[in-house]
Amino acid sequence: MIEDRSCLESYFPIASFIASIIGSKCEVVIHDISNPERSIIFIENGYISGRKVGDSSTDLVLKLLKDESYREQPFIANYKARGSQGQVFRSATYYIKNSSSELVGMMCINIDVTHMEVAAEWIQNVLQGGSTLPPVPLMPQQEVVEKQTEEYLQGNVDDLLQHMIDSVLGKINVPAERLSSQEKIELVKVLNEQGVFLLKGGVSQVAKSLMISEPTVYRYLQKIK
Repeated sequence: MIEDRSCLESYFPIASFIASIIGSKCEVVIHDISNPERSIIFIENGYISGRKVGDSSTDLVLKLLKDESYREQPFIANYKARGSQGQVFRSATYYIKNSSSELVGMMCINIDVTHMEVAAEWIQNVLQGGSTLPPVPLMPQQEVVEKQTEEYLQGNVDDLLQHMIDSVLGKINVPAERLSSQEKIELVKVLNEQGVFLLKGGVSQVAKSLMISEPTVYRYLQKIK
């Protein structure tokens, strides 16, 4: 554990270095995955997303921990993230591993491109001049796969949980009281894959949203494992 913490701390100067190079619109965060509810142990320019040391993981961090994609690649880059105030970020995550090649943390870079997107749209309209030219992509074509990944930058655990649950339930557009038991099991499976149950309070919040008891959520989890 001490070794893992030292490993993470060795990235603090690198995070500051990156933020200094890119500038005030760049937030760099280091997450300690051993404590998802308070995973942020270092942050530069946290005012951009409103987060601070001691805040929680994001929905993407939790999902990456569940799908273990970090075993196949050293980082993911050029995906879109959104802030709690509607900001748009171009982001990247680097997997931090210890001397035994075990994942201990993540370094996340979030560049606020909110105003850039507005400027890009304005420039596009000027260049098109009312013609039917296809839209100019904000990112190069080779980044299409990466940008399908999205992240929600929220430091409050309860708000993060509710966002993750609402994102899943919002896709079915059916009130919880009208869902069958099998449909609720499938939703619990999806939420589990998203990493919701890695957070304390995940079972309680899911139970409330699906209008079932906490023991029922645990029973569903046993069925899908």
